[in-house]
Amino acid sequence: MQFERIRKNHKRKIIIGGLILVCVISAITITTTRAKYKITQDISLVKGTINYKQYDFKMMAMYKSEDGANYTEINEMPKGYIINEERTYCTIDNKTQVKGKIKTINGEHIIENLKKSDKCYIYFDKYRNERTVLGTLKVNYEIPDFSKIATTDEGIYGTYDEIYNGYSYYWRGASTTNYLKFGGFCWRIIRINGDGSLRLIYDGSTCHANGTSTADSIAVADTKYSTSFTHSNYVGWTYSGTSQRTLSGTSNNAKTQIDKWYNANITGINADKVADGKFCNDRNVASGYTWVISPSSTFYYAGYDRSGAKSASSVNPTLACNSGDVYTLKVGAITVDEIVMAGAKYETTNSTYYLYNGQNYWTMSPYDSFFRTTDSSILNSMFIVRNDGKFNRASISGVGIGLRPVINLNSDTQFQGGGTGTQNNPYVVI
Repeated sequence: MQFERIRKNHKRKIIIGGLILVCVISAITITTTRAKYKITQDISLVKGTINYKQYDFKMMAMYKSEDGANYTEINEMPKGYIINEERTYCTIDNKTQVKGKIKTINGEHIIENLKKSDKCYIYFDKYRNERTVLGTLKVNYEIPDFSKIATTDEGIYGTYDEIYNGYSYYWRGASTTNYLKFGGFCWRIIRINGDGSLRLIYDGSTCHANGTSTADSIAVADTKYSTSFTHSNYVGWTYSGTSQRTLSGTSNNAKTQIDKWYNANITGINADKVADGKFCNDRNVASGYTWVISPSSTFYYAGYDRSGAKSASSVNPTLACNSGDVYTLKVGAITVDEIVMAGAKYETTNSTYYLYNGQNYWTMSPYDSFFRTTDSSILNSMFIVRNDGKFNRASISGVGIGLRPVINLNSDTQFQGGGTGTQNNPYVVI
């Protein structure tokens, strides 16, 4: 009996010990399982990533289209596409649609405000038919290879316009559908801004075919960007004292001359159709440099980095701009970023894209402030388009360089019927 009693106690101890072991194992399993679903992972995108937890989505189906009509299912988010916000949706229990933020902004796919029970169906477009002031246009959302010149008609591309807070559509290469008649002159459409207004560059009294060398497309011939050059702030469209930037102050010579042309030629009812456009005179300095009013060594401006002037492998044009460099004007000049988007390349000849006119003309994008050791003088440079279609720099006091006015037409501008934007059948403003 004593032996049996000992066995009972021993059995009880074994059972209790077993229960404790099971609990420990269960606790470890639960902890491990819980830990697994706390791990944050990344979805690789065109630029950057989306952070999510493994349980965040029960299901996410994705589809892409090359023509905006026919879609095929895909397993990975595609590069060079835009999320179709009208088609994309999320549901809970396949019944009620839920509100979430699923869109593409400046090449980045954004997914926010969703829960783990949501089921999302995301549609990506490479091309989309966009309704614009010019009618419906086919827009390509792929990012072109900006390290190469554009010598053929590459069509219309879409990119996010941070100045106007919307998508901008720009023409690239030897464009044949961006001719426009306004105010008695021919213009070439650079892009449709993010607010729907039209950005134009002067092309002369008549419309010229791509590849044509003509001084008719220069509104103000042989003019210095600035008649002052001893301080680095003279790269500004305006300048004041010793400040790096100002949106008022003294007008530089380029601004004075282009304003004078505009006031003499765009008058009356035509002036009412010109929008108060936003123009970027980017005076941020390039990475690794510091702005000073009287430099003792050369420093470069931000356009030097992203235009390919620094390196042909790092071309990254943008429509973003420091708010302190955004002028609200009736007339201005083209930027180096817009030139790259149009199909130019630093120090590379291109006589076929639509901005070529066989002439030298200014941009409003600073290149550098150069300290010349031979005489301790300061030389400031701006980007210019050369007479062979390439772009590089010129001293702000340089000669033989003209101005091509850039204006913006209101987003509600009306046109005569039948215009297709070609040289022989341009859009004509009523």
